[in-house]
Parts: sequence; structure tokens; C-alpha cells
Amino acid sequence: MFKQFYFLINLVVIFAVLFISCKDKKLQQIDNTKVQVESNKFAGKQTCKECHAKEYAEWEGSDHDLAMQIADEHSVLGDFNNVTYKSKGITYKFFKKGGDFYVNTEGENGEYQDFKIANTFGVRPLQQYLIDFSRGRKQCLTVAWDTQKKRWFDVQPEESVHPGEWMHWTGGSMTWNNMCADCHSTNLHKNFDPETDTYHTTYSEINVSCEACHGPASEHVAYYRNFEQNKSKKPPVLYMDKSTKAHDLVDKCARCHARRSQLTPYFDYTGHFLDHYKPSLIAPPEYEQDGQIKDEDYVYASFTQSKMYHNNVSCRDCHNVHTLKLKKQGNDLCLQCHETSYDSPGHHFHKQGTPESLCINCHMTGRYYMGVDFRRDHSFRIPRPDQSEKYGTPNACTGCHKDKSNRWASQAIAKHFGKNRPDHFSNNLLKGYHENLHAFLQVAEQNQYPAISRATALSQFAGATLSAEDVQAVLSYLQDSSALVRNEAVLGLDKYNVPAITNSIKALLNDSIRSVRMSAVRYLQLHNQPVDTNSSAYKEYITELKTNADFASGQHQLALFYQSKGLTDKAIAAYEKALQIDNYFNMSRMNLALLYYQKANVKKAEQLYQTVIKQEPEYSYPYFMLGLLYNETGDKDQAMQYMATACEKQPPVSRAFYNYALMLQAKNKHKQSVKVLQKALKIFPGDENLLYVKLLGEKNAGMTGDALRTCQTLLQINPDNENYRKIYTDLQQK
Repeated sequence: MFKQFYFLINLVVIFAVLFISCKDKKLQQIDNTKVQVESNKFAGKQTCKECHAKEYAEWEGSDHDLAMQIADEHSVLGDFNNVTYKSKGITYKFFKKGGDFYVNTEGENGEYQDFKIANTFGVRPLQQYLIDFSRGRKQCLTVAWDTQKKRWFDVQPEESVHPGEWMHWTGGSMTWNNMCADCHSTNLHKNFDPETDTYHTTYSEINVSCEACHGPASEHVAYYRNFEQNKSKKPPVLYMDKSTKAHDLVDKCARCHARRSQLTPYFDYTGHFLDHYKPSLIAPPEYEQDGQIKDEDYVYASFTQSKMYHNNVSCRDCHNVHTLKLKKQGNDLCLQCHETSYDSPGHHFHKQGTPESLCINCHMTGRYYMGVDFRRDHSFRIPRPDQSEKYGTPNACTGCHKDKSNRWASQAIAKHFGKNRPDHFSNNLLKGYHENLHAFLQVAEQNQYPAISRATALSQFAGATLSAEDVQAVLSYLQDSSALVRNEAVLGLDKYNVPAITNSIKALLNDSIRSVRMSAVRYLQLHNQPVDTNSSAYKEYITELKTNADFASGQHQLALFYQSKGLTDKAIAAYEKALQIDNYFNMSRMNLALLYYQKANVKKAEQLYQTVIKQEPEYSYPYFMLGLLYNETGDKDQAMQYMATACEKQPPVSRAFYNYALMLQAKNKHKQSVKVLQKALKIFPGDENLLYVKLLGEKNAGMTGDALRTCQTLLQINPDNENYRKIYTDLQQK
């Protein structure tokens, strides 16, 4: 009746997440604060200034220029004149000593001490501060300086965290080396040594300088310094220049202006964006269900949804690429491309010259992040209060008219623009979440839709319990023209291991995009399929695993790899290391519990599941797994209690309903089991296993008419099933 905890082997795969960035060759002992310029590669900003004085002057003082600085009297903007700030019971005293800047606050051991400010981080609308720690780490304070209101504030005002936790300012979430550095300095090499748990981070220039965007320029410099000698030759190509095409430019900016995980030890200015990074999809909880921004977005995933992107508009069309400022102000910026009729009350129905008449306030709504940083949604979407009314998504209209309802806004839009709304991928994306799972496929199959939305829809579809036909549908996307979609197809098939899938995924070991190749290797490893260890794809995957060890998710991936090789003790060590890095990383705790159970350490497994429940009481899986554990160890009452609770928690687990119904039937509570299964089938319609157990419950409860109808449904799903045919015949004779 219960399959020896087989379920969590699949669960492991579903939850695996990559946040990867390190260096895998032998590391040298070097000073992590030393500025390192690599000869014949990075020439330095002063060299660029010799010929590009105008561009240099524009860049100087920009957010890129001031992205990171040495802390001194010129760079520090915060008030360090013996100022005290308190937040969530913690005191911060900011002061100066001998020309240096200090803060006295709670450290990683919970004791108050003085910390010297080493660097400033960012400049507007807030400035944060970095402190040097042992083992080469720089840690970022979560209390920052508001440069507009001239005040100290807590960027995590709602988060109550304690020393030793990943989210504490001394923990992994605020470690500059792996969370921030890659995008705030030029030629950043994180250089993490997992053996000593030490960083030896280096950079060519402390800030986002010329070559951070244009790439190493020494060959470019050498060519033009000897132009007369070299003019017959083709000039060296910079990574980014005026000739860079629109979509390529967006991909290149996305390296830092995207919410993404890193796939390679460092960025080497070669290949595609997806060769180095895996961007977050536009799915909850980071995004609204329709793809609007919710958590921090960094622009890429929102902008690539837009019609502007698909009409070859890029960052440089609105922003000066060196100052980063807008090229024009107000609606004049939009009227560079759009008809002047859009800038009139006949279109926006608001008084001209008011904030309400600005294009961005209807088509580019925003949110505050980090307390004071207002960022706009770059998907440039048309307001859809009709979707808000039906699905609860936000819209620009009621975002301003807070005293009005979504219905009022929807009716106003219909009055002004007609009842029909333009086609948009969000129509079916929302239907997929709320009405019909297969609506996700209607997004994925439309090549005219943005790749990010298609990949998101496929990911959401594949994350459900799929029929054989549905699996076949996902399989077809392994050949999609979009690498994002191909990659999600591989990840979505993780739960399934049949020859047709294996053979198709093996072909992707030679995909043109590294992220797809690595996902293919990962799939094959998890399913114990042979991979040529000398292949470039396998080496890329192993490098990723080796260089990922400073993240809990990286240790999780290592553990999965060890499990695929049958190295259980190493897998246990990696899961335990993941929990040392982040004690709330419960996907590792869940898998660790299963391994301890398999090693007959039932007590340890039980303790781990109970810890998950304590930390995440609304999470369904630990209740489900404890239900299985207690059932197999003979504690039937406890098993039933936890299985029943699992059916009330989120996310819904079809096997929890299945097993709970069987437990009820074992106690002759057949009608109660039918009610449980009716609830389950509203969540998992057409699930053959649930329908079969429901049929048994109805049959044993004497509900012959209901049993006949359920059996008819099963025969429609599986007309060749002899057992269903026999039961149907028996029911007809009653």
C-alpha cells in the first residue's frame, strides 16, 4: 500500500534549485582586498579615458561608478557622528575613530562589538556598508543610509532574524562575495575554496567600470595605439559596442540586471547569457501570477515580456548607457516612438500635465524594494482590471483609485476601449493557475509569446502530476527553438524515467547552450543513466557542483549527485553542510530525513521532519512523510493523524489524499474516504489513482450509482483495463 518512501526521491528533484558561482581550479593564497589587473586582458579605466573622454565624463559619478568604493570621508554618506539607531531590539551605534568609520552592534556570536566599515555599497536611493570578516568574507549591514531622507533604516524591517541564521547580516544572505560582488565590480573572481571555507575574491576595478560592460580591452587599446601599423587589419571586437543588436544588448545587460543564478565560476565575456546564468521565471512568489513584478526583478524578466523588447527596443533607447539617466523626461521619452495621440486625454482620460497622465503610471507601475528603492515594472503592460476582478492580480487603475473596485475599473476600461482586450499570454497563464492546467500549454505552444512566459507556463504545467499524454507533450519541447523553454522541459521531466525521455535528453548533451547541457547531465545523473565523463557537458556539470559549495543549494546539489552515485554517507554530509549554511533550507532536511530512515535511524528521521513542521507549520510534505513513517513502523493512529493533516496543508499532495483514503477504508470508513477523495479530485481532476480508490470506497459503502459513474470515468481514461471492466459488469448486476 505504501511504496517504501519512494515519493521523496522524486520530491528531491522537484525542489532542486541552482544558485551557483565559484572557481574550481586550485586557488592561490592572496589578499582578497587587493586590486588585480590581468595583463593582456583588462586595460583599466584610465586607459579608456585617453580616447573616450566624453564617455568617461558621463560615466563618472554614475551609479555604476559609485557601485562600490573604499570607505572614506568622500564616499561615506551616512551619519557616523555618534548616532544611535534601534531596530527590532538591536542597537546600532555609528561613530568615527582615527579617521575611520565604525558601527557597534550585534555580531555573529550575538555579542556587541565594534566593526570597521571597509567599503560603501551603492549610492542612491540608499547606501549600504561592508565589513571585513575572517576567511576573506565581506558582510553587508542590513541597516542602510537613506540618501534622500537622510536617515538610517532597516532594509528588512519585517524579518526578525538572529545570529547564526542565514538571513542575519553576518550570515550567508549578506555575504558580499557570493551575493553581490559579481555585479558591483569589474572582472570579479569569487575564488571560493570549499576545503578551507575561504574566499580569495579579486577584481580588476572596485566598481562597475568601462570594461565591466565592454569587456577586456587590452587588444582594442593595442590596436588603436598602433593604428597606422594595424589599420589594414580588422579591429578587435569589444564585448559590447554601438553595433550590438537590441536583443544581444538586453542579454548582455541582463548579466547584472536580472534575477538569476550563476552557472560558471566567473564571467569570461564569451558565449550567450544562458551559458553563464539561469534567470528566474516569472512565477510566484517572486512575480504575480500574471507575470507582473512582486519581489525584486532587476528588469530582465519583466522587460523580455514586453512588446517593446519584441519590437527591438533595448535599454539604450530609453537610458543613456553611460550616465544611466533617462534620455528624456515624462511622456517625451515615450513619444520618441509612440504617436502623439497617446499623450492626450482622449487616450489616458486624465487631466493633461498631471502625474495621472504620465504613460509610466498606467503602463509601468512599480514597487518599493529594500524600503526606499522604487523600481518600475518594465513589462509595459496594458492595465487589466478584468483579470484583477477574476483572479486577484494587481492593476494600475485601482493602484491609484484605491477607493474604487476592480469591477469599477474593468467597466471603465470597457467603456473607453471596448469589451475585448488584446491577446496577451497572461490570459491563459492565469487560467492555468486557477481553472485548467492545460491552459499553461496554450501559452507554451504559442511561439509569438515571450520565451520567458512560455518557459514559465511549461514549468508550471510540468510541476503538476501528469498523465502519460501530458508527459509526451512536455517531451516535445525538448526541441523548442528557445533555450529557456528547452531547459524547463528537461527540468519538468525530472520525475519521469522512461527510455523515450532518456534518449531525447541525451541528445541535449550537445545543445548549443550550456544551461541546457548541464540540465541534461543532471537529469541523467539523477536517473543513474551513463554519461561520458570526458564529455564537455559532464565536465561543465562537475565544475558547477565543485564551485557551488558556499550555498546551501549548492550542497543540496552535491548531495543529489552523491545519492545518484550511491554515496550515501557523502550525501548525508552534504545535506548537513547545507543546513549549517542555512538552518531553514528544508528541502535538504527533508531529503536528509529520508536517508536516515533508510539507514534505520528512525528517531533521527522523525526529529528532522518535526523540525520542518516547527519551522514551516503550513507545509504539507513533512506531515505526509511522517504519515508514511508511522504507518511503516506500525503506529497506525499517528500515521492517520499526520496523513489527515497533510491533506489540509499546502501544497496539495495527491499521494497524501490517496494514502489517507486507503487508511480510512482499512478502518471501514468508506463514506468518509469518498469525501476525502472528492476534495482531492477537485484539485487533481482526472487522477486515475484517486478515482480508483474512490471507486473502491463507493463500492464498499454501497453507493452503487456513484460507483458506476466513477467506473465509467475510469474506463474513459483507460478503456483496456480488465479490472475496471469486471468491476463495471459486477456493479451493473447489482
